[in-house]
Amino acid sequence: MIGPQEVDELFPTSLPPQKELVLKKLTTASEALKRREWAHEINVNEPFENFHDLVPEMAMQFPFELDTFQKQAVYHLEMGDSVFIAAHTSAGKTVVADYAIALATKHMTKAIYTSPIKALSNQKFRDFKHTFGDDVGILTGDVQIKPEASCLVMTTEILRSMLYRGADLIRDVEFVIFDEVHYVNDLERGVVWEEVIIMLPAHVNIILLSATVPNTREFAGWVGRTKKKDIYVISTMKRPVPLEHYLYANRDIYKIVAANENKISTIGYKKAQDAMTKRKEQIEKSSGNSNTRGGRGGRGGAVSRGGGKPIGRSYHAAMQSDRNLFVHLIGMLKTKSLLPVVIFTFSKKRCEEYASGLSKTDLCSNLEKSEIHVFIERSLVRLRGSDKHLPQILRMRELMSRGIAVHHGGLLPIMKEIVEILFARGLIKVLFATETFAMGVNMPARCVVFSSIRKHDGRNFRDLLPGEYTQMSGRAGRRGLDSTGVVIIATGGDEPPEASTLSTMILGKPTKLESQFRLTYNMILNLLRVEALKVEEMIKRSFSENSTQKLLPDTKRLVDENEQKKSALRQLDCAICEPDIERFYDVCGEVVYLNRTMITQFITATPVGNRALCMGRLVVINTNVYRNAPALILKPLPSSANSQHRSFYCLVLLDKNLDISDTPNLDETPPLPITEICTPEEGNSETEIITVPAPDILFITRLSLKIDADAIMAGKDNNLDMVKAVQELQSFGADAKKGGIVEYDWGKIKDVEFQEMLRSKNSLMKKLRSEFQCTKCPELKEHYSLIHAHKRLSSQIEMLKMTISDQNLELLPDYHQRIEILRRLNYIDDQGTVQLKGRVACEINSADELLLTELVLDNVFADFEPAEVVAILSCFVFQERNASEPRLTPKLTKGKEVVLTYARKLAELQAECGLAISVEDYVASFRFELVEVVYEWARGLPFKHITDLTDVLEGSIVRCITRLDETCREVMGAARMVGDTSLYKKMEQAEQDIKRDIVFAASLYF
Repeated sequence: MIGPQEVDELFPTSLPPQKELVLKKLTTASEALKRREWAHEINVNEPFENFHDLVPEMAMQFPFELDTFQKQAVYHLEMGDSVFIAAHTSAGKTVVADYAIALATKHMTKAIYTSPIKALSNQKFRDFKHTFGDDVGILTGDVQIKPEASCLVMTTEILRSMLYRGADLIRDVEFVIFDEVHYVNDLERGVVWEEVIIMLPAHVNIILLSATVPNTREFAGWVGRTKKKDIYVISTMKRPVPLEHYLYANRDIYKIVAANENKISTIGYKKAQDAMTKRKEQIEKSSGNSNTRGGRGGRGGAVSRGGGKPIGRSYHAAMQSDRNLFVHLIGMLKTKSLLPVVIFTFSKKRCEEYASGLSKTDLCSNLEKSEIHVFIERSLVRLRGSDKHLPQILRMRELMSRGIAVHHGGLLPIMKEIVEILFARGLIKVLFATETFAMGVNMPARCVVFSSIRKHDGRNFRDLLPGEYTQMSGRAGRRGLDSTGVVIIATGGDEPPEASTLSTMILGKPTKLESQFRLTYNMILNLLRVEALKVEEMIKRSFSENSTQKLLPDTKRLVDENEQKKSALRQLDCAICEPDIERFYDVCGEVVYLNRTMITQFITATPVGNRALCMGRLVVINTNVYRNAPALILKPLPSSANSQHRSFYCLVLLDKNLDISDTPNLDETPPLPITEICTPEEGNSETEIITVPAPDILFITRLSLKIDADAIMAGKDNNLDMVKAVQELQSFGADAKKGGIVEYDWGKIKDVEFQEMLRSKNSLMKKLRSEFQCTKCPELKEHYSLIHAHKRLSSQIEMLKMTISDQNLELLPDYHQRIEILRRLNYIDDQGTVQLKGRVACEINSADELLLTELVLDNVFADFEPAEVVAILSCFVFQERNASEPRLTPKLTKGKEVVLTYARKLAELQAECGLAISVEDYVASFRFELVEVVYEWARGLPFKHITDLTDVLEGSIVRCITRLDETCREVMGAARMVGDTSLYKKMEQAEQDIKRDIVFAASLYF
């Protein structure tokens, strides 16, 4: 038995020091929710000296000393916080992901790693397996390996589906890691990231990994406010390997931006310019023909180099020049020990052409050739005989045996992976790659080359954005191997790109994270079905509504303050005014509005109106300071002479006893229309020259005086013009009280709208003078001010409430239009309950959910064979333009026509309901160019033969068929739901027919 003394010894005498350092201030729940700053920026420039005291037992040890930003991230993960890490490529963001996975393993929870693309998911699966052993799984559209593992790799779309389904495993998740967060800017798929972040349960900690972006705090603030979590922003602009930027000219390179410098070197730029000019002169001299020059360098265009197609020579001659450029460039890089190199080229075709142009270049030793050969042979074992001899594979084998390769979307997935693995091992020395190579795991090179600084973004050609250039150039420089990374711009042509273009691209700020949130039918139906979150709430929580929702606490506070002010106002207690003063107030407001509109839109905008506002014209002005006061126009302000919003110098007659020293308070009371002219008694008046905006002129008379405005404004003593003006103003006031003033003749302005306004204004003025009892009240002005105070506060409260209501959401009209479409198609009923058609549409994620649901439920596929059905379905997933036209059987042609008929009907319905949709564009979005290819593939034709049926590249064919596998499963789910056994069996057969050979060869990363 343990004695009291022994029990005491079991308890520590003091708290461990690290606990004292990390105690957080406790706040009440209501206080926490009212906080507006959810994002907290961490200063990584200060050394984290007590890191090992705060984290004495790390969940994972690293064979190197962590950088400060990595230590900060590890510390906050240990504290149970969410973090946003923004750093350059190769800076070491992966350390944070690794540590979160290790921490989840230690806590016996789960960590989910999500990436924007399946290829990156496959690469990370391999890396995590290497680090964490077998307790790693992967879930993508076509692969499920160890779904029970504590570390799960998946695409963001798979995670979204899990959240909508309420998958059980989410309960055990502690961390979700979002890699390549800048992908939220993607027009098509960025919305998925926002959906997932919004729907994640509160217990999940979020880790955001991104390239450097300028608005990390704003995005982190949105995530924090949405999840009611503190997000710690840890950014570092430091590159582990600094970059040097060069221009390639006349077979040499010229430094234009030195490492860690923030300006273009004018000396280096001038040297490159001179070298290009010298080269041009040499060519002209040797050819004797000045017309053989190329276009301006660096302007890009469809041919990726100079400013469009080269002048005076054929495309093939231009290509030969480009090939020669790379032969010389790679020779120079080899001499300067700048290999391996990634050459970014924004065209699949050009990647292939440039690589083919290096037919005499061999960069591998015999040992390296042997290693490449053995690896390729081992990798291709998983392919059947004929697939091993596909033209693309034979061509790539020959290139890779010489240390050269290409990497683009047209490659077969297995070839793409072979290239990636060989490049990572240092066996590929020259890689021609499209932009997608820049996104993914860390595959650095000694050098990066840009063959162009212009790209086609799907709409037009443009210069590379700073963020795009930074992402790609970040591949230069291998940590631990190179002191600097070398980036070379080799656009060819006669001249370098403009210095300003280079400066913006190399040194400019990267693109901000911007919301691409949009509503989809799938999202709406899923939210209506699960009922966990209203669609309006989803819109409200989106990043697109961030600025409005960020001000929500302030807006609510202002509503409360204004309601308190309104309650504190005394109520009107006047038997004369009470019956009609509020209506009187509203009519006064109408008169003021009409007058301002007439002045600004017609009178000051027409010659007749300008003559009315001439020097010496007698008018009545009505402002918040000068109430219905007689005034004399002296001259317009010079700055407003040619503006519709004109102002005038006016001589105004005032009562000496009027105190206008505290004018801001007078702003609380609105102007009254002319119910009486306010003129002081004789001997009690004074004049003042003031500036009057045209809208404050309420009444323009027919009277005008001949005066010397300059003399009046000069304020000379015994000025006869001033005396005359004052007398006329006094007389004018007296006449007005007797009803003797006549308005200017506006009949000369013939505009129908103006005349209608004039009639309305005169009618309302007549009412004001004769129909309201309140005008007889001696305290009308005071009571009018009180009513105004009530009305003004009520209006402000209503406006503030509107800004925070669902009705102010930007996407609400779009939501209502889509709801109407879903009702008319019977996907939901009048109460918003999801019907059978709606539940079927919830199953469809890989295709247009409405069109495919209509085809399934109308039994359109009943007359087609499995191979024909899957071929027709290819129109939903194939997206490339300008592919060759297929040769279709009569039945496939009929299927195409049926799909297009349904598509047109749907498009017309959506347009009819108000959606901003082009019927023709919607119909054209379904592309049938691979129908023949998929049909023959499903019938068993070898891959080697189906590539002869189209000019679409092999990689694009594989991508289409693998996506079709997912679509087949979704249609099977829909068929099961509606009880269509025949369709279910067809889709099951179709899936088996397409799921074979090279198209579904297992990834080398598994």
